[in-house]
Amino acid sequence: MKYLILFITVCLLSPITSMSAQQTPSRKIYGIVTDENSELLIGASVYWADTNEGTVTNATGQFWLPARDTAATLAVKYVGYNPTSVQVMPGEDSLWVEITGITQLREVTVSEKNFDNKVSTIGVRNIESISSKELRKAPCCNLSESFETNGAVDLVYSNALTGIKEIQMLGLRGVYSQFMVENRPTLTGIATPFAFEYIPGTWLDGIQLAKGASTVKNGNTGISGQINAEIVKPHLDKPFFLNAFTSTEGRGEMNLHLNKKLKAGFSNGLLLHGSFVENKWDMNNDNFYDAPNRQQLNALYRVFYESPGVCGQFNVQALTDRRQGGQISATPQAAELFAIDQRNDRVEIWGKVGKEGLFGRSYNQIGNMASASWHRASSVFGHNTYEATQQSVYWQSLYQTIIGTTNNQIVIAPSVQYDNIQEKVNEGDLSRIETVAGMMAEYTFSRPNLKMGIPDLVVVLGSRIDWNSRFGWQFTPRASAKYNFTENTIVRASAGYGYRSPNLIAENISLLASNRSLNFASDISNEAAWNYGINFTQNFKLAKKSGSFSLDLYRTDFDRQVLIDVDQSPTAVYFYNAAGTSYANSLLAMLQYNPLPGLDVKFAYKWNDVRATYSDGVLRTVPLVAKHRGLVTLDYTTPNKLWMINTNVQIVGPQRLPDNSQVPHEYTHGVPEISPTYALLSGQITRRFAKWELYLGGENLTNYRLHNAIIAVNEPWSPYFNGSQVWAPTMGTVVYMGARMPL
Repeated sequence: MKYLILFITVCLLSPITSMSAQQTPSRKIYGIVTDENSELLIGASVYWADTNEGTVTNATGQFWLPARDTAATLAVKYVGYNPTSVQVMPGEDSLWVEITGITQLREVTVSEKNFDNKVSTIGVRNIESISSKELRKAPCCNLSESFETNGAVDLVYSNALTGIKEIQMLGLRGVYSQFMVENRPTLTGIATPFAFEYIPGTWLDGIQLAKGASTVKNGNTGISGQINAEIVKPHLDKPFFLNAFTSTEGRGEMNLHLNKKLKAGFSNGLLLHGSFVENKWDMNNDNFYDAPNRQQLNALYRVFYESPGVCGQFNVQALTDRRQGGQISATPQAAELFAIDQRNDRVEIWGKVGKEGLFGRSYNQIGNMASASWHRASSVFGHNTYEATQQSVYWQSLYQTIIGTTNNQIVIAPSVQYDNIQEKVNEGDLSRIETVAGMMAEYTFSRPNLKMGIPDLVVVLGSRIDWNSRFGWQFTPRASAKYNFTENTIVRASAGYGYRSPNLIAENISLLASNRSLNFASDISNEAAWNYGINFTQNFKLAKKSGSFSLDLYRTDFDRQVLIDVDQSPTAVYFYNAAGTSYANSLLAMLQYNPLPGLDVKFAYKWNDVRATYSDGVLRTVPLVAKHRGLVTLDYTTPNKLWMINTNVQIVGPQRLPDNSQVPHEYTHGVPEISPTYALLSGQITRRFAKWELYLGGENLTNYRLHNAIIAVNEPWSPYFNGSQVWAPTMGTVVYMGARMPL
């Protein structure tokens, strides 16, 4: 399978360049398609009425067609609108087609779009979009807390001492998913542990989850997918926005947005965030804080420019974050406290500039993005110390054009990533410099279906070649396809390769919350894997109410994987390459339905099978991955839109815990080999007023807690002390409230 993909990619991409070069110039007609509100329509079918020669509008509502030498009629179709015809005279080279007269189908489309967590019926890739409205259904104080109502991404508990929250996607840890902010790779390396907590929730305009082998535009990482966070734009956000939040956890938070539209297409914005946790809770009476005290200051300044042919932005973000926790008071067994103190400081600058209409052709577009960052991390975990700094630079240029019509598009993009990481843990030095320079090409074919008004077949073939200063040459082929049986019945498939450079300590910082020794194999490599997946999406009407069903099935096969072995010894951790087969299978079924006006229900079920071959040659289940997960959400909005009630239940199935058979029994009393199934209930009520809203909610309303979170808890300096085997919340019920103004 892998060689077939590679062969197809090379064979198809190579002729594309020559086709483009050999094609003789011909006069084209350019146009845009909008609705009566001047909103651009993506995926509208445009064709000459007397032939089958046509195309579809691109992501900016534009199209190009070979021009006629005589008068002809141009037909335009779009799902939910009446067909429109336009008379085109000889010599005309540009058109603005406005569609009016909405049919009954338009009502169906609008009602389907009311789901705040949805999969597009147009995009070729399996991308699940989480809207800003969906994010308001839970506290979502930062990006890491934005997946409580999402079935694709699982929020898991890292350990009982540091407060770090991790995610899993397709059964794999979040480090196998590429993280981006506005389609720009960021917050890698030593910033990994807290990356999602450095994007405050109110800053988010939406989140896109691309599952499986996605585009190669942004690099060769992202083995299990991509997570892209869109930040609110100053020209689209409110001029003034204030959010205040507090909870019984001892948490307080304030977010302030200040935006202004300037003259000549300019706008700027300042996003400010301040939060703290003064947590004195010890609900399980183990003499350790259930969560650390935290203080964070975070600011982002943005400048945007937009004109008909050019757009650009410049951004500066700076933050400081500190966390303190650990043992509360000394004991007869240990007069010295096991204390935790973590400090992170970061500054990042990035910008983008794009232009369309190169060489006098409006379909020729070029974009550039660049970023530079500095990050410092300093931590103490008992007797373990961690010191690291990282300087990173990223640059990419992207050129996009068409071959004949918008049915055939090609993107070419060179890029460079540079990371200088100075990292020390205890007496060990893991410093490194890594440079990755590469070039990608991606071809997209769209076949318009004039009856449906959208492309019924879209195929994307891409590949990139990179030179990595640590691991040599890397070739990455990827392919995606989408087929519409109808406008509401879609099948997608994807396959591709991916690489990853492991950051052994930063990505496993929770292991320092123990007294285990760290042992690194001398031949640790990078990681590489194939990912294959298929998605089926069906939008439907039942009893005149809208619904959506989607089914995902993905498999990841590792050629190389770095394992963190916590089974081999209770007093040591071993880092080494997997001794044989490593894979992850993941199935996700999700149903959304609108049974009554204002009431949305969602059911999701996930099955994971994740295994690896350890140093003893045994293929076993990876620890701390739930084989079964479930999610149920109920959301109700009153007819007058003044009240919104949101509830969700997360069901977490059994997980294999690390092997503790060699730990003395007195330290592991009450620690199971397999965790039990449990459920977490959360709810929120929102009351909207004229220019502000008040919300009140609770998390873990079932008050489910992990009572034996730390092994050898009464002897923090014992070699068996371990706070990194957490599979359930250590905090009980948390009640919160907040206010937003204006809406």
